[in-house]
Amino acid sequence: MRLQAHFFLETTMEERLNLLIQLQEIDGAIRARQEEKRKLPELLAALERKSEANKAELDSVREALETAQKSKRDRDRDLEEGAQKVEKLKSRTPDIKTNKEYTALLKEIETVEQENKTIEDDILKLMEKIDAAAAEIKAAEARSAQEAAEIDAERKQFEESMAKLESELAADGRARDEIASRIDAALLAKYHKRLVQQGGRVVVEARGESCSGCFMSIPPQIFVNVKKNTEIITCPNCQRILFFKEAIAPKTP
Repeated sequence: MRLQAHFFLETTMEERLNLLIQLQEIDGAIRARQEEKRKLPELLAALERKSEANKAELDSVREALETAQKSKRDRDRDLEEGAQKVEKLKSRTPDIKTNKEYTALLKEIETVEQENKTIEDDILKLMEKIDAAAAEIKAAEARSAQEAAEIDAERKQFEESMAKLESELAADGRARDEIASRIDAALLAKYHKRLVQQGGRVVVEARGESCSGCFMSIPPQIFVNVKKNTEIITCPNCQRILFFKEAIAPKTP
């Protein structure tokens, strides 16, 4: 199949095909950079989520410490009240008149003292929990500080990468405009139409009587015409523009 187009008189077929190949290469580079640029915000969002997770972990450990400290304060008050209750019960001893009353008082004192012993055990456990939580906070703060520094460094790197991509895309855009300006408008329009249809591969090599785009066989006469390099020829199967590598390679003296 042949594309009928009015080409710039000052360009040879070799130059036209090379311009199309250059345009295709720079379009490929632009797509790759745009995809990389698209992923950067996602990576940055992942960093933010990691930062929030670190903060949540530290908050959780601090909350555990505060809970243990409050529980200890409550049990300290309970122990103080229990000690006061024992002293108050003991102060009633002089008023006891019978053995039965005395036995009952001793039993009551014993019960309160046993309760106080339970409270003391609770306080010891809470102190251990407080010490463990304090140590965990110290470790978590160290981890958080280190990870925060790493996240900041990665964030800076992402920002630098974004700026670099923006600069490269701008340069690619200028280079593309310059190349596109040298291609016949009709041929350029066909290239753009097929760029999306063919997944970015519009201009492909004809190799061994087959198309390297769809890998289907090319009729012998069409392959001969591609090798002659006198006109724009497309693959009859996938409609990609064909070129013969040796025909467009720079000639050596």
